[in-house]
Amino acid sequence: MSYRDIALQVLPEIQSLAEKVLSIEKLQEADLVAQRLLQSRDKREWAIAKAISEVGLTPSRPLMYWSAEMRDLPRNTRDCIRYLGDYMDLLVKEMTYELLGRKARHQSLGSNARSLLKKVPETRDLALEIKRYADSIYTPGKHDFSLPPGRKHRFTAKEVVLVAYITAELARRVLSVSKSARYAVEKDNMYTIGGRWGSANRVNYEGEWEERKRKTKP
Repeated sequence: MSYRDIALQVLPEIQSLAEKVLSIEKLQEADLVAQRLLQSRDKREWAIAKAISEVGLTPSRPLMYWSAEMRDLPRNTRDCIRYLGDYMDLLVKEMTYELLGRKARHQSLGSNARSLLKKVPETRDLALEIKRYADSIYTPGKHDFSLPPGRKHRFTAKEVVLVAYITAELARRVLSVSKSARYAVEKDNMYTIGGRWGSANRVNYEGEWEERKRKTKP
């Protein structure tokens, strides 16, 4: 099957997470965006712009990288998933750092979700959804190069759109409770994105100097 033949398919684990996280209105909007990716050039451009506006472009790393990859939809889906996951990863690193300490900045998204579940009961619902995101989206996007049955691509265009909407909603929840996550987004220079494909260290914290300066201000 070509990428167009499978463009509107969605794996059950991604659909289930979308239904858990998103409102009916946002699910319907995401469905419309995905359908328009396969239509005329103008409608495709509208769909890409709509998905980008849902997530935003700050911090520029990785979201500017992500927005550039979105221009190739409905092709090139894996890199879109990877950069959306990098964004969620850096936000959760900061939230977990704020709640549990420095080790969080060197842990994976899934590990931080498990730490929150174990040690911060008040974040339980959010942490469960983050763990599902890591298990069904980010980890497969980085590490799983097998293909679901009948596919020649690991992810479909509609899955990218749903993940964009899921990421936007979970990001809003993290930012609403984490001052450190909001600060990382505001400064826009605290993380570098890169590293070997599939590496657990794709998102690296580079903000120690800025943080020390902030803490020593009179």
